[in-house]
Amino acid sequence: MTTADVVVIGGGIVGVSAAFFLAERGVGRVVLVERDTVGSGATGRAAGGILLQGDSEESLRLQRESLALHRLFREEFGTDLEEHGSLLLWCTEDGAARARELLGLHHRLGIAVEILSPDDVRHRFPYLAADGVVLATYSPDDPWATPLATVRRLAEAARTRGVEIWEHSEVVGIRGPSDGAYRVETRRGVLSTPVLVNAAGAWARRVGEMVGVPLPVSPRKRQVFVVDPGEAVPPRTPFIMEPERDFYCKRRSEGLIMVCGQTQGETLEPAVEWGYLEAALAPTERRIPGVRGRPIVTAWAGIRPMSPDGRPLLGAVPGLPGAFVAGGLGGQGFARGPLVGRLLAELVTAGRTSMDLGPFRPDRFPTAGGGRRSDVG
Repeated sequence: MTTADVVVIGGGIVGVSAAFFLAERGVGRVVLVERDTVGSGATGRAAGGILLQGDSEESLRLQRESLALHRLFREEFGTDLEEHGSLLLWCTEDGAARARELLGLHHRLGIAVEILSPDDVRHRFPYLAADGVVLATYSPDDPWATPLATVRRLAEAARTRGVEIWEHSEVVGIRGPSDGAYRVETRRGVLSTPVLVNAAGAWARRVGEMVGVPLPVSPRKRQVFVVDPGEAVPPRTPFIMEPERDFYCKRRSEGLIMVCGQTQGETLEPAVEWGYLEAALAPTERRIPGVRGRPIVTAWAGIRPMSPDGRPLLGAVPGLPGAFVAGGLGGQGFARGPLVGRLLAELVTAGRTSMDLGPFRPDRFPTAGGGRRSDVG
């Protein structure tokens, strides 16, 4: 049996960030366990955009603080974060009115966003068709990074600070706490620790069940299809989104990624479902006519950990001393993972955080508020 001061479950951006910041704050032996390889889950399958165009002050403050950490990682570890911008296309009068309302909030928080008319869109982004667009909002500072490369760079930085990363070490059981320690059983071996961090992403609910605490984290599949854009889309283009129809696309090294809608039901199986191709391809071809007829070069799916209200579950687990959770980040895991990891490290080491975690309490839902079930020892 191996003894650790903290065990972090989950090798995505949240878990790796938590382990990194725990080591930064002087925690002795931190062990991160990952069922596959670092970044192999939702992180490595994310689009990589960090939008500063948000729909609430809470959301915008989270994005802004998270971006500061991403920029720090770029300076210290050489991640490929670049400012490509974001362009949101609003196609209803109600949506346009909401975009105008949010403009004041963005400016008050120091986030550069400008309103563009359909003619402005055609002039500045000539590869785009603006048919049906009432107005657009453009932020030039919104960055993009390669998620898998980013989390791997951060994992290497964590290792240099003493973090042990156990890959291919799926957690198969957790016992305790007994005598102030949890016994974490993995396929690699058994770990004993007084502090347990559940950062298992789509598997957070399953890990919670191992200690008798149900967590309302729903694993939902998100499809991504990639079309070869040829010369229809320049290499450096903004993240393009239609918020009202849940569609977005972004030019990346492998091609133009296209995402529209979310598959139905819960699943932990990331197999591609080609039946959703048309839902992503149709709005892309409408907005970027130059890709019509271009070949599809690849596709993948990621499993998003969704919470009932869209906010993360972040904090101490009720009824379990020394247990913490960071989950339910939905589609914002890559963007907000570094901030969530830092906040977890603050909470574990100091018992308080630099940001109010009240809105993110894990026990704010009835299914998570009853504490530990008595039938689990």
